[in-house]
Amino acid sequence: MTPHIARGRATVVAATVLSCLAVAAPASAERASFPDPADAQASLTDIREVRVAHGPARVTVTVGFTDLRAESEAGPAGLTVFLDANRARRGPELAVTTGLQEGTDYQLMRVRRWRLVGEPLTCAHSVRLRPARDFARVRVARTCLRDPARVRVAVRMVDEYDGSHPVTDWYRGPRRFTPWLRSG
Repeated sequence: MTPHIARGRATVVAATVLSCLAVAAPASAERASFPDPADAQASLTDIREVRVAHGPARVTVTVGFTDLRAESEAGPAGLTVFLDANRARRGPELAVTTGLQEGTDYQLMRVRRWRLVGEPLTCAHSVRLRPARDFARVRVARTCLRDPARVRVAVRMVDEYDGSHPVTDWYRGPRRFTPWLRSG
């Protein structure tokens, strides 16, 4: 094969790959960021921001805190992210609950009347704590929510530093949701 023909085939292959990438570009997610006031000042894990991305494959919720620590001498703290995808039903259908220190476990659960019910679900979900950047990221596959067109979330943190007076912080108040976000 002559160098001229090899270069011509390489050009055709490169053009084909680029055109396939342009056609198969991923759909974008509807994203929004919602600040939360410093209202749980007795806790290092005061919720300061909730970011939601409702993408074609998953719902991602990133919760920012005042001071998220990998280890805590002040006692345990936990986070629950409630997911609502069914406008016809009052309240959320699912929730991810997790501890806020490294090494804690997390679960995806069904919710009825704002309470966790049943056994943990096994559909795709994850939690990643980023203490150095003061946030936790929760991801739930849209298939867990039955591929909804819209989704909204509510977020609650509970700090058990003083077991007789736990600090509870809801994003914008008890059982308040973000606005509805469409899938991208």
